Amino acid sequence: MIMKKTAFIFCAALALLACSKDDTDVQNEYTDKFSDLEYFQDGLVRLDSLGNILGYNVGKNLNEADPAEISVPVDSYEEARDRFLEWLPEGVQPVVNGKKYTCQMTDEENQPEGQVVFAESTDQGVLAKISVTAKGPKINSVLFIPTTAWPENSSEIEEYLEENYYLGAEVEVTEDKGYGKGTFIVIREWSPKENGIMIRMEGEKYEQMWNSYNRDKTSSINTTQTVSKVLHQGNNYDYIVNTYGKAHGWPSLNERYLTKKIKKKFLTKYFTFVNLETGKEGTFSNSLFDNQSWYRVFIYWFAPSGNKVKIW
Repeated sequence: MIMKKTAFIFCAALALLACSKDDTDVQNEYTDKFSDLEYFQDGLVRLDSLGNILGYNVGKNLNEADPAEISVPVDSYEEARDRFLEWLPEGVQPVVNGKKYTCQMTDEENQPEGQVVFAESTDQGVLAKISVTAKGPKINSVLFIPTTAWPENSSEIEEYLEENYYLGAEVEVTEDKGYGKGTFIVIREWSPKENGIMIRMEGEKYEQMWNSYNRDKTSSINTTQTVSKVLHQGNNYDYIVNTYGKAHGWPSLNERYLTKKIKKKFLTKYFTFVNLETGKEGTFSNSLFDNQSWYRVFIYWFAPSGNKVKIW
């Protein structure tokens, strides 16, 4: 009797496994709240596995004495405010008092983890400022300065960017800067207000490589969502996805693209992903009965640095 029961359970398990494997349309079996501060910071900077700043995703650091400060060029207070609101995680609602916006940030367990405040600035040469008050974040302030006061780059490096890092340009990365090497395509050109982005897509689908896969080369949820937004801007979708993507064997954007974060619950790991077609994030587990599949997208940011192009 025990043997029959065991055999039945085993057969049922195989049936569940087969059903789960074929159910590739299910994109969001589990949903989790993510850290608001982590999401916010990941939109501003990219950190290495040790927490060091690799590069600034918006603007640049103009104060060498304080790497936790970012400056961003804008034309008005209103533009600064709109950019700030764009950077907030979904669900964070600021308390507005005149020109001051106060955001209480919460962690994965919905517990308070700090405060982010945007306000008009009275400092000379600064239109508005974001102040971060919390333990842990690498960025404590963002200064919005007039575009007219923004320091210029050399004309040579800007000309080099125009000729080699234009929209759709293929850039050969020969040295792994942390996110792989190979041929990347520029999906957003650099500008003083927005640093450039280039990506490389792998057409291979991965399954159940949970413990052996080195996830250091995957990007944050925020960065991967930014790629999704950029791919859907203007004519980018047709020009990059439908033309370049098809020619180079890109997988469908309507899939799971693995991101850096791992959530652990007891013996099960929950991996986070972003659907590049919708921009939505979610989690899936390494459970035997889930057997979910996913793809990888390698992402680099780039900007001029002196007479060179820096990627991170």
